[in-house]
Amino acid sequence: MLVSRSHWQDPKKRRVAALQALQERDEARLLELHRTYLALKGRRRAAISPRTLETYEVGIRDFLAWVWPPEAQGPRVALWEVGSDEIDAWLHALGTEGGHLADPRQRKRLRPSSLATRLAGVRSLYRALAWAGVSGVPETPAPSDPTPAHERRPALPQALYRRLLEHLSGDDAESQRDHLAARLMGEAGLRLSEVVALDAAHVFLAEGLLEVQKGKGGKARTLPLGHSLLQELSRWLKLRLAYAVAGEPALLINLGGRKAAGRRMSPRMLQLRFAQHFQELDFPARYRGVHTLRHTAGTRFYRGLKDLYATARLLGHADVNTSAIYAKMDLESLRLQVEGLEEPSPG
Repeated sequence: MLVSRSHWQDPKKRRVAALQALQERDEARLLELHRTYLALKGRRRAAISPRTLETYEVGIRDFLAWVWPPEAQGPRVALWEVGSDEIDAWLHALGTEGGHLADPRQRKRLRPSSLATRLAGVRSLYRALAWAGVSGVPETPAPSDPTPAHERRPALPQALYRRLLEHLSGDDAESQRDHLAARLMGEAGLRLSEVVALDAAHVFLAEGLLEVQKGKGGKARTLPLGHSLLQELSRWLKLRLAYAVAGEPALLINLGGRKAAGRRMSPRMLQLRFAQHFQELDFPARYRGVHTLRHTAGTRFYRGLKDLYATARLLGHADVNTSAIYAKMDLESLRLQVEGLEEPSPG
């Protein structure tokens, strides 16, 4: 049974409940403590995104599965005594054997970037436990990835982007919806989570603006849009009226015979749609992540503006150094420069 949030707010009851949850390996209560801590004391408070919370909880559940397997009589070490050695051993297991939530036959070794996200969840849990007065926060640095960020997360080349748009150029409603989603990510630079969070009311056709209210970290921004994308938005706003259930505010909605038809798409559903498109087009594996579309927009912004601050503003980056990665991703311009260095063929 979950402890109520009001229970977690009482310091004495909070400590007793947290200790009991640790002693009993009560995953549900530990996750409830963690959620309460994030809502009351976390850096973003209630603005934390569901996706971030889900990512944290995967890391927490994986760590619990490693340090105290469900079938084991007891933990490797008392959960309130976990230190950097145990965290390092868990990270090593993730990097060499894979996660502990999947079937052992299907486990895959995690990359450094995935290790860092799992570690972030466990750190967050132990901050919650420190708030409850039962444990400190293990000091364990995140593993570094020797591959530069611009190589790990490339932009989708323009030729492939055009093929994707052509693939989605059908007259059916699903193709039109996915075509719009591709352009919102590939030309307006929205994150997948930002696209599915858009409401129809966030589009201001007369002003040529799009309001992103639920950006990363709960930050909002307003984006100017090109004429062509505004026209496509206008057409979709009319078309969605035939499919959206009464009172549904979402810009992008589920279509077809599924139970959630007419209601807001989830990030997972849109991700699956694009995974299918990438597979049908037989794109190289390194370009099959939906985030490559946002990277395409980022390189396009920087190539056209040559201004890191403007690029950061459009992409919703708090730090221009993040936007600088997109300058390194611009392989198209680099290729043209290399071609310009070639000696002319003897005539």
